[in-house]
Amino acid sequence: MVSPLIDGRPATRQGAEPRLVTWPGAKSRPSRLGDSGRVDTTTARNPAAAPLLVRRADLAGERHVAALLREAPVDPLEVADLIRHHRVLVLSDLTQPSAAPPLAAAAFRLHRPARTAQLAGIGVRPHLRRRGLGRRLLTGALTWLRADGFEQVHVFAAPGAAGAALLASAGFTADEDTNRADGRSRLVLLL
Repeated sequence: MVSPLIDGRPATRQGAEPRLVTWPGAKSRPSRLGDSGRVDTTTARNPAAAPLLVRRADLAGERHVAALLREAPVDPLEVADLIRHHRVLVLSDLTQPSAAPPLAAAAFRLHRPARTAQLAGIGVRPHLRRRGLGRRLLTGALTWLRADGFEQVHVFAAPGAAGAALLASAGFTADEDTNRADGRSRLVLLL
């Protein structure tokens, strides 16, 4: 068995856990000019860098999805119905067991005849916010909707709300004709 090396020296059990380990012949990504052959083992500790998957939520994870969407304007009873009808997508860390709670969730209300979807809510675990997980989920969800034949996605959001910058960066634009009494306006994205 080959012992791990840190900067060319044998690793010791004393001190901090190494971040970069050299395994002879192991590569974590394609070779590049100047690549030392080190493998980054911090991926499992950094969910934003872990291999992630956008998938449909299942009923077994209903409690976790409802917790993620707690701050969204979606009733917990509606969350169960949306999951049952395959209208909730979650972002999962592939390094975790399949039964592990998702990192983020997005719920949609779909109107198939008009080929439109309404983003009912999106939520990310509180301790993982501002790491790009919401953007990765939204990008994956929009790709999923486009592949499923939807042509337009809309959402009601207040200007300056927590997700407003995320929606704007994804390409959502304000529809001035649909401002609501509660100050929220309709944002539209053509797929």
